[in-house]
Amino acid sequence: MCCSLLLLASCSHIYFQEVQPRGGERLNEMPKELYGEWYGDTEGCLINEFGITNIDFKTDSLENIIDTVYSTTPLSDSMRIYKSKGLYVLNFRENSEFWEIAIFQPQSNGDISIYNISDPKVFAKVKGLKLVEANYTIDDEYRTIYTLDPEAESSLKFESAIFSGQMKLNSLKKVLNEISPTIFKHDGTIYVPENDSI
Repeated sequence: MCCSLLLLASCSHIYFQEVQPRGGERLNEMPKELYGEWYGDTEGCLINEFGITNIDFKTDSLENIIDTVYSTTPLSDSMRIYKSKGLYVLNFRENSEFWEIAIFQPQSNGDISIYNISDPKVFAKVKGLKLVEANYTIDDEYRTIYTLDPEAESSLKFESAIFSGQMKLNSLKKVLNEISPTIFKHDGTIYVPENDSI
């Protein structure tokens, strides 16, 4: 499983039929620029030449750490990383034929900005991508539809969307300007935007 600290956004998913972005160079190992170890209150993340390791702290009822579980996911056919002009795009699939992405942007001060986008409307306006389907819980009923603007009488919850096509790098950079990243800081701590939590 991909490090859950990289996927802080929500339980909703954005899937792509093709890897992203168009023209990215597939790497055979994790780039050294991303190496490091970071910790939140209940978990941590380690990136090195072996891949991404999730560090999960098991606690007792008094919140004392009683065990630490390490789970490493190496680069493979189901987890690939692509380099594209200052960005690294992790494409991964877990229990699905479709790809999800997390975008890494190393900063000059040693921090790493990580973008995980859970709003499908951000991608709906990207040239080169086309919505295939969207899944919502609408008025307590799970439904597959073909728009991102469903109507509901009482409740509406986005679950997932699938897009076909590939983004160009410039389109991906524009998308990143619209959202706040999680920051893996060079001191080993993690800054999470206000609407997210660890």
